[in-house]
Amino acid sequence: MADTDLSTVVLRHVSFEDAGTWDDILQPDYVDVGVGYPPGPLDADLLVVMGGPVNAEDADYPYLADEVELIRARHSAGRPVLGVCLGAQLLALALGGRVVPSVGPMQIGWSPVTLTDAGASGPLRALEDRPVLHWHGDRIELPEGAAAAAAGVQRLAYDDDTPVQAFRSNHALGLQFHPEIDPESFERWLIGHHTDLHHHTMDVDGLRAQTAELGPALVEPSRKMLVDWVRSVGLID
Repeated sequence: MADTDLSTVVLRHVSFEDAGTWDDILQPDYVDVGVGYPPGPLDADLLVVMGGPVNAEDADYPYLADEVELIRARHSAGRPVLGVCLGAQLLALALGGRVVPSVGPMQIGWSPVTLTDAGASGPLRALEDRPVLHWHGDRIELPEGAAAAAAGVQRLAYDDDTPVQAFRSNHALGLQFHPEIDPESFERWLIGHHTDLHHHTMDVDGLRAQTAELGPALVEPSRKMLVDWVRSVGLID
């Protein structure tokens, strides 16, 4: 992908939640949401919306609603969108879904997700049975009915804590978990998300060790998933 003319805009809510191990594949133009808004050209080949510590409908951050409108406009125009964590929640809102508080504490740590039949037959098959990083306190409820059917909304993955861990809608993909995580820069997450870790009395040393053990094995499958998905939406041959 780096050798193509693919143009990618990545919306970044906090500096350490970037494209991670996807960065050299996408070679994106970063836009720091809340600082560099409006977020780049609508006509970029690919829009990627990353995670962040705010709630998707937090009225204290009005640009989140602007992001939803941008995603909705791109989706209606048939332009590919990839959302990760908060980005997946904003995508769900743009499609007419909901974002609601999770039942129980935040889901933080490493564990595999279960793929649906649709997930196992697409790009996410590269991640089957592999532990991935979770870091979220809300969950997605997908739209239903005729509009959802027309948009091709499908659940792709889930687990016991989160009914929607991944979904698609035609040329859009939402991932509630973090396959892009770079284990070599994970310390930035531990510093940046100190409040979450402290509030939920997380074992920081344990999470650090878990990431060092499991993170490297996720890098190549995650990159394969990304390339396979970009190919599936027609951006590369």
